Amino acid sequence: MRSQLVPSLLDRFFADFDDEAQVAHPFRPAVDLIEHPDRYEVIADLPGIEQEDVEVEFANGVLQIRGEREALQSDARYFRQERASGRFGRAIAFRDDVQVDHIDAAFRDGVLRVTVPKSEKLKPRQVPIAVH
Repeated sequence: MRSQLVPSLLDRFFADFDDEAQVAHPFRPAVDLIEHPDRYEVIADLPGIEQEDVEVEFANGVLQIRGEREALQSDARYFRQERASGRFGRAIAFRDDVQVDHIDAAFRDGVLRVTVPKSEKLKPRQVPIAVH
């Protein structure tokens, strides 16, 4: 009775080789969005992707990050594939006005950093107090 309730170690070992375990999930890069007093910063981890395979676009208040992470061997039959590959896209919507003409993107060591400056009206301003 007990052997029917608890799967054996051998059953669990072979379960790792079913069809689902061999198919990787779509690649979805991890993204951080940081707010500073004068700007937003978007940091995306893009390991194994070349800079020329990444597109950054800002339109209608939305920052789009798109690209493709290719499989290491497209002509081979994978015994196990856990590293995700394929086309990806991330969209970050900004509710506030930003300085679109001053958005900057930098790519280094598989990390994309996009700086999105806030508009002048959103930046905090120190108001001096007059003494009477």
